[in-house]
Amino acid sequence: MPETTAAPPAERAAGRRGSAADAARRSREVLLNYVGVLTVLGALVVIFAVKQPRFFTVENFWNVLDGSSVLLIVSVGLTFTMLVGGFDLSIGGVLALGGVFLWALLGWGVPLGLAVVIVVVAGALFGATVTGLPIAVLDVSFFVVTLGVLIATRGIAFVITDGEVKGLYEEETLRSIGNGRIGDVTYPVIIALVVFVLAVVVTRYTGYGRMLYAVGGNQEAARLAGINVRMVRLSTYAVSAGLAAFAGVIEAGRLAAASPDADQGIEFSAAAAALLGGTSFVGGIGSVIGTFLGVLFLGVLKNGLIIASISVYWQGVITGGVLFASVLIDRLRRRRGVV
Repeated sequence: MPETTAAPPAERAAGRRGSAADAARRSREVLLNYVGVLTVLGALVVIFAVKQPRFFTVENFWNVLDGSSVLLIVSVGLTFTMLVGGFDLSIGGVLALGGVFLWALLGWGVPLGLAVVIVVVAGALFGATVTGLPIAVLDVSFFVVTLGVLIATRGIAFVITDGEVKGLYEEETLRSIGNGRIGDVTYPVIIALVVFVLAVVVTRYTGYGRMLYAVGGNQEAARLAGINVRMVRLSTYAVSAGLAAFAGVIEAGRLAAASPDADQGIEFSAAAAALLGGTSFVGGIGSVIGTFLGVLFLGVLKNGLIIASISVYWQGVITGGVLFASVLIDRLRRRRGVV
């Protein structure tokens, strides 16, 4: 066998310096990603705190997180699809259908725990086959597929319920999940934070997470490296739909009802949150942590506007403006080569 020789000390030192330099560069890039949204978020908090004394309280902080819990869950799922260069408009419809499906299962006598598992698994399978398969395997435009699925799932939810809101008030455990609390922290906040932490671990510290960035960064290079690009892309739609269905369960608990028009437009708020947090439409750029900051920004904005008694119609106008600005920021970031 050929002998192996250790690298000279000078080369090892140069390698260590190179690794340290790369780590420092990546740290600077991450900071640049977050500094924008953190700066605007901080400015927003200061403005609302000065204008509205009730805003800057611990109780209101938990109110912000509680109001953003469902959005955080669906935004995390959307981030997975965006990391591979995709997008999922269907999450709002899947969320509504998830709540309606839960109502139907409970009506058939299925225990709550099993019903929740069935809803989440069914959502993931639905995302993989109905949404992910045409996009990842047949190369159909994700915009066409997910928009069609959004319309179809909302329509199915309306058909099942005859367009009515179905009450779930008698389901005490479900209501507890949606409205119970430990101290000042509600269960939806705890659940959403658990989902967020798990997503951070998966995307940052697992081989699957590295594959997401590889596929999003360069699909051909990822394929040549032995990554099953189609399966990775397909899996992200399973994750997105599964989390959207789970968010539908949480929302049904919060409302003590299953509504076919629950959270209309949440897919656009989730897109704004991901884009504000630095996730790019081109794929391979972004993080779940950034998405969390984007969700927090939108939550603070909405909460502050409510406390300031701003009309709900103007809240929609402002949120739409934030989404538009997010897309512009993403475009400028890519033109300048900042990731």
